[in-house]
Amino acid sequence: ERDGARRADQAVAAGVRRVVYRNPLESKWAPVLPTTLVVGAGIAGIQAALEIASTGEKVYLVEKDPSIGGKMSQLHKTFPNLDTTTEMLAPRMEMVSASPNIELLTHSEITEVSGYIGNFKATINKKARGVDAVKCNACGDCWNKCPVSVPDEHNYGMKQRKAIYLPFAKAIPHLPVIDKQHCRHYTDDSCNLCAEVCPTKAIDYNQADETVEAEIGACIISTGYDTFDPAP
Repeated sequence: ERDGARRADQAVAAGVRRVVYRNPLESKWAPVLPTTLVVGAGIAGIQAALEIASTGEKVYLVEKDPSIGGKMSQLHKTFPNLDTTTEMLAPRMEMVSASPNIELLTHSEITEVSGYIGNFKATINKKARGVDAVKCNACGDCWNKCPVSVPDEHNYGMKQRKAIYLPFAKAIPHLPVIDKQHCRHYTDDSCNLCAEVCPTKAIDYNQADETVEAEIGACIISTGYDTFDPAP
């Protein structure tokens, strides 16, 4: 044990002495693109995007779910003042939608990031919703007539939603999305009912994914959390 301690002391002393002969690192300057990528559009990502956009700089706000809002949109009130989340979240969601400096990419995921400090390129896969955003007016005919019901993940499975659905009442963008895993048109080609009842002909079963390339100088990661099960 004494020999081990002595060797450890010698190793630490040698490491410290080596520092004397090191040259200091040089400070280097590089141009930084003024555009920011924010990954995750819960309350943290929304606030970050709004703060940056208020300076006049462009923001790409990317969210994997069909609507922004994140976990906070699933809550009723917040501690300690018991403010309703609608009062806190809804105005900010509307501001994101209205901001000319925020490019909102929901139902989307980052597939690749390359580049170097201050100059990055992000490749984003924007998944097809199966609904034309220009034609749709969110009238509700499609999800009211849809024959398929599945557990609603937004309400933790305690309610049912349809295979074509609006994530929640104040969703942004206010646009339904088709769940291809459960929609009968995609699973066995046995149903076209939502397309038949849509008054604006907004249903597009052949809509393809889009690839968006964003040149950015910085990235903010605000991907939220999962609830922890303490039982184990």
